[in-house]
Amino acid sequence: MSHWRLSPVVAVVVVVAALLAACGSSGKKAAAPTTAAPTTAAPGAGTSTSVAPAALTASFRGVTATTIKLGIVTIDYKCIQQFVNYNFGDQPAIDQVLVNNLNNHGGILGRKIVPIYRSYCPIGNSQALTVCTSYTEDDKVFAVLGVFYDTTGDAQLCLSRDHQTILLGHELLDQWISQSPPGLMVSPDITAERRSSVLLNLLKSAGTLTGKKVATLADQDSSASVNSVIKPGLDAMGVSQGSAAVLTVTGSDTSAAQAQLDSFIEKWKGEGVNALILAGLNVSSEQFVNKIKKALPDVLLMTDGESSAQQGGEDDTLAKMHPNPYDGMLTANGLTDEEQWQGAWLQQCVKTYQDNGGQTVIGPDQIQPTNGIRVLVWSAVRDFCSELSMFQQIAAKAGPNLTNTTWTQAVNTYGEITLEPPYASVHTGKYDAEDAFRLVAFDSTIGPKGDFKALGPLQDASK
Repeated sequence: MSHWRLSPVVAVVVVVAALLAACGSSGKKAAAPTTAAPTTAAPGAGTSTSVAPAALTASFRGVTATTIKLGIVTIDYKCIQQFVNYNFGDQPAIDQVLVNNLNNHGGILGRKIVPIYRSYCPIGNSQALTVCTSYTEDDKVFAVLGVFYDTTGDAQLCLSRDHQTILLGHELLDQWISQSPPGLMVSPDITAERRSSVLLNLLKSAGTLTGKKVATLADQDSSASVNSVIKPGLDAMGVSQGSAAVLTVTGSDTSAAQAQLDSFIEKWKGEGVNALILAGLNVSSEQFVNKIKKALPDVLLMTDGESSAQQGGEDDTLAKMHPNPYDGMLTANGLTDEEQWQGAWLQQCVKTYQDNGGQTVIGPDQIQPTNGIRVLVWSAVRDFCSELSMFQQIAAKAGPNLTNTTWTQAVNTYGEITLEPPYASVHTGKYDAEDAFRLVAFDSTIGPKGDFKALGPLQDASK
C-alpha cells in the first residue's frame, strides 16, 4: 500500500490521483506518533512527549521555544474536477483536527505545531513553485508536509535543494533525493526506482518472466528509472527484451504521446513482445493502459506506478469496462486498501480523528458516490496521520535543539521507524521508509471498485 495514491488523470496531472493514497496507498504509512521516550500512541493521537532534557529555544528557522511552523500542502481538486471522480474532502479541516490533538497532548517535546495551509493546481508546475517560494521566503516554515508533486522535480527541489527546507512527501524519485541535502527530502513510502528494483526481485523469485519477451514503456520524466534500474535488472536476469519506448508527455494534450504509443505497439507486435513494464505514473494511467490492452489483449502488464495503476483500475471497474484492462496487472505493493482499513493502525487513527471532532469516516468499500463523486475522507485521514506521525517521530529524536542539522542526524541514525506494520526504516542513504512488499495483481472483482490481491506473503524489502 502506498502513502499517497497518485493517479494521473491527464498525463500532466499525474499528481492528483496520487492523493488517493496520499498517506497511505503504497505500502506504508507513518505510524503512531512517538515521543523522545519510547512511547507510542495512536496515529495522530499526539502522545505527550517527555519533558525536554534542555530548555527550549528559538533554535532554527520556523522553530521557537514554543512552536514549530509547518507548511501543510494539498491539491486543489476544483481545478481538476473535470478529470477526476473523487476528492479528499476538506483536507485543511481534517488535518487541523489531528494537529489540535497532537498539540493538546504536549506537541513535540513541548513545542506545538503551527500549520500554514496552502493548495495548488497540479496542472503544470507554476502554482507548485509559487507555493514553494511562499513557504520558504515569506512564511519561513521549518518543514513542508503533504502532497507536493511536480513530474519534473523542480518544485520538490525548490524546497529541499534551493531553500534547504525539509520536504516530507510522496511519489519521490531517487534522482531528486540525490540532488537534495541528505535527510531534507524524505518519504513515508518508496521511491519509483526502489519499487522497480523490488518488483524485479519479486518477479525473479516467482519465475514470472521465464519465457517472456519484455519491453518497457516510460515517459521522459521516468525514463531514467528504466536506464538505471529496469534494463540492468532485466539484463542480469537474462530476459529476452523488445524495444524500449519513451513517450513525450508535455501538458494536458497527449495526442503526440498517443501517436508515439501507436507506433511502438506495432513494433512490439512485430517483435513478439508479450510482457510490458510500465515505468512511472503517467504511462500507468488509463489513457495509455486501455489503448495497450485493446491492441495487445494478451500482454502481461507490470508497473512501478502502483498508485496510478490502482486508480486506473478502479475507474475502469466503476465504468463497467469488461474486460477490465488492468485485470492481472502486476506490481510490488504492501497492504491493500481494505487491509489498511481493517488494520489496527488505521482504525486507531480514525478513532482519534472522530473522537476529537472529526466527521464519521467511511471505509473504502463502503463509499457511495454523490453526483458521481467519491469523497475519500478515509484516505485524507490516513495520509495526514502518517505524515504527521513520521514528522513527530523524527523531530522528537532530533531533540530540543531542532535544526536542519539535528533533523538530518536523526534521519540518518533512525533505523526501523514505526509505520503501519510490519516493516519500515530510514537511515543514511535511504530516505524512503516503506519496506513491506509482495507481488500483487489487480482484480476488478474485489469489492465494488477492484483492488490488488496478494500473490504471496509480505517480505522485508530492506533485507
